[in-house]
Amino acid sequence: MPLPAPDTQPPTTQSARTFSRKIKAGFWLVGAILLSIGLASYQSIREFEETVDWVTHSQDVLGHLQVVLSDVQDIEIGLRGYVMTGKEHFLDPYKNGLVVLSRDRDALSAIIQVSPQDRAEHARRLETLNALIDKKLALLKTMLALRKGATYQSAHMESHMTESKELLDGIRMVIRDMQQLEKARLTVRERHADEKGQSAVLYFIAGVIMEIMILLWIAWQIRQEISQRQQAQDALLQTHDELELRIQERTTALIDSNERLRELSHRLMNVQETERRQIAHDLHDEIGQSLTAMKLGLREANTALESGPTASLLADSLTILDQVIQQVRNLALDLRPSLLDELGLVPALKWYIKRQGERAGWETEYTPQLGENHLPPEVEIACFRIVQEALTNVARHAEATHVQVTLTRQGDQLLLVIEDNGQGFNVKRAKTRARTGISIGLLGMEERARLVGGELTITSSPKTGTKLTASLPLVGLNPQLATSEERIS
Repeated sequence: MPLPAPDTQPPTTQSARTFSRKIKAGFWLVGAILLSIGLASYQSIREFEETVDWVTHSQDVLGHLQVVLSDVQDIEIGLRGYVMTGKEHFLDPYKNGLVVLSRDRDALSAIIQVSPQDRAEHARRLETLNALIDKKLALLKTMLALRKGATYQSAHMESHMTESKELLDGIRMVIRDMQQLEKARLTVRERHADEKGQSAVLYFIAGVIMEIMILLWIAWQIRQEISQRQQAQDALLQTHDELELRIQERTTALIDSNERLRELSHRLMNVQETERRQIAHDLHDEIGQSLTAMKLGLREANTALESGPTASLLADSLTILDQVIQQVRNLALDLRPSLLDELGLVPALKWYIKRQGERAGWETEYTPQLGENHLPPEVEIACFRIVQEALTNVARHAEATHVQVTLTRQGDQLLLVIEDNGQGFNVKRAKTRARTGISIGLLGMEERARLVGGELTITSSPKTGTKLTASLPLVGLNPQLATSEERIS
């Protein structure tokens, strides 16, 4: 409040006393106003600081909730690593996570107990959260005991894995609800803090208008505010840089994980091919030879007992044995055609396409244009398996009458084209179904092409037939696969 303006008339004793009284009254008024402003400012600052404390409290609650969720996820990841690999060092994050989780849960309960409002609103959610965490830890302990069992099989773990995922989703949901409640409360508290801060500034501005001397204090306050804002800006920039660095690290880790998964998929397919080759060999050489020897023995017995009462029984046995031998041969050929290893891709495909056409009643057309060049084994296996899966799908779903397979070489690429005149299908919908696990044939073909550095495209729509095109490199195969064995080990 401005000081009263002095009288411009020559002062007299009476006017001097009046002026003095006015000055005194003015100072008393200024003092009273300044005192009121001071008290109001002090109260506003106290409320502001108290609100800031509650803002910090809300931020602590949010932080502890996120830490508890991270602890549960770390325990889950550690145990899953041990379940998948059986290596003991994967249990270190699991064991350490149990200790850290217990400590962080106690800290979360303690910080929630500070506020009566928190106790009233978070008590039920915290009880639900603790129950879910205890149930999940008990399940993980059961999974660990099952994995360490002598008769462990991965199929036994699937139901536990599903239940574990459902429990983790429940924990996430409860924590998200608690976070949303605390964020809403944080918003109100921050707005209240802003209002109190603005009120304090208004009081200070009024004090500046009332008394020039307060300008020095306001200037100091402004400098303090500028300094704090600069520090906050620097902290924000530092946090931004740290966040960018963490995003880069997470992105790099995700890329590395994808590479490892692809390498593991390649190794699994190689193991599958090896097992198929071994099983087919055993069926053909061991079981097939034994069945053939049994057939010869039964035939000799049948010849010796042609007029006996057991002749018809032996004849029936020979017929059944012929069927079994043929089924064993078919099974061995389906698992791993010997032509693929002995003569290469072109003769193996010719035999397989003709055989499938005779089985399904198709007209088949096979056009290989490769010359005499030998292909890399990885490409031969991938190409044969793609044709095998594609023709199986045609037989099951297409209702086709004509199938055409073309195999050509274009520069450093092997081009495989499979066409049929069947009923076609919705490619996008089929891939969506495949990702849900209903049918993985399409994804399997794409993955085989991708593992050798190639690509596969499918063109189809209802009532128009289907065309599958696979382009596989003959040189410069995917370099990631060259070191897959070493990296996985």
